[in-house]
Amino acid sequence: MKNLQDIYKEHEPNNFIEPSLYARHRVKQGLRNDNGTGVKVGLTKVSQVIGYKEIHGKKADLDGQLIYRGYSVNDLVEHFDQDNLFGFEQVAFLLIFGELPTQEELESFHYELLTRATNTMTDFTYKTSSILNAMQIGVLKLYGNDENPDNDTLEHRMLKGVHILSSMPLFVFSYYTDVHAKTFWETYPKPDKSFAENILYMARENRQYTKKEVSLVDKLLIVHADHGGGNNSTFADVVISTTGTDIYSCIAASLGSLKGPKHGGANLKVYEQFEYLMNDIGITTDEDVLLDVCNRILDKNYFDNSGLIYGIGHAIYTKSDPRAEIIRKECKELAQEKGLMDTFNFLEAFEKAAIKTMEQRKGITVCANVDFYSGFAYRMLGFRKEIFTPLFAIARTAGWIGHHLESRQNDRKLIRPANVYVGEMKKVEGSLNGKD
Repeated sequence: MKNLQDIYKEHEPNNFIEPSLYARHRVKQGLRNDNGTGVKVGLTKVSQVIGYKEIHGKKADLDGQLIYRGYSVNDLVEHFDQDNLFGFEQVAFLLIFGELPTQEELESFHYELLTRATNTMTDFTYKTSSILNAMQIGVLKLYGNDENPDNDTLEHRMLKGVHILSSMPLFVFSYYTDVHAKTFWETYPKPDKSFAENILYMARENRQYTKKEVSLVDKLLIVHADHGGGNNSTFADVVISTTGTDIYSCIAASLGSLKGPKHGGANLKVYEQFEYLMNDIGITTDEDVLLDVCNRILDKNYFDNSGLIYGIGHAIYTKSDPRAEIIRKECKELAQEKGLMDTFNFLEAFEKAAIKTMEQRKGITVCANVDFYSGFAYRMLGFRKEIFTPLFAIARTAGWIGHHLESRQNDRKLIRPANVYVGEMKKVEGSLNGKD
């Protein structure tokens, strides 16, 4: 009897689609237009991503902007810095409810987020090497422990979403520390403190951290909280929400999307790229050395031979990614505090070399994206690389909740796009063994 894997390999050509057929049938690969702009698939009031404008059907590059409910993320970060407030909590409230909270509203939200949360993952008998998969299982366990999980009112969906968000760090650090330090977090250890401070406390065995470290975690949560309705994980959330299913299923699907190396998992790939570089060429700011490395990467002759400079370029941002700008600034300040400016200068020099190489080789304007500095930020904070994408997921849950509620409130029609069949038409002839 034949091995199924061998049988599948024999039949792999049956699934090959000639790339030229996409243009012939006017199918937009990746839902991107020919000029690089995104295909419009919906309306949203939650957030906006700006990296270009269209003039007579052509793209004109702009400095990047990320807008949450009408507010520039740069302005929000600056405001929270000045007032020493709980930044992520306010941004999460903004994305979910549509307005920045009053003091009374913030206190209610903070209470629901950090005081009423309980970790229902009472065991870790399932086996998975991925914390993202553990988070998916945890979210679906919340469904199982909800007395009325399919309650369809918006208010109940909102509350369920907030409880999912509040449970995420407990999921992550219970699973993570169960593997590494045998600690189980049933409730938040510091419920009167911020989300960011609790994350650092749970992540560290010595429970010690500085104000600057809390600030950096807070900023990382803020810039990762949402990114328009078109990013893959949010679109997955919205697509599934149009079926009318529960919010737990939608968030679990979004987590599955974010796990992928082309989406949330990209921050880990960037970090691995820098680890490889520093081990191979050392920590250097020599432009000639870095330009040579960038050219070798594009020639598919370096690192993973993919031809990709990880952390450089974005589908929308061209001249700058505001999230990368914010993280770069925070990283520089923390690197100075920790005596790691040599590493920071190396990253900054590599960023400039990569941008220059892309312009010379491909004639395009690119910038560092959010993943370029976030891996370095996480490592300075002492997080293991297994935690990078789960931290992204914790933050992005706020945006997923906001888009889910918006989709349900407006009773968005079931998303069911069309595919073009390009296979052959056949008739059943002969017997199963291929003989008449």
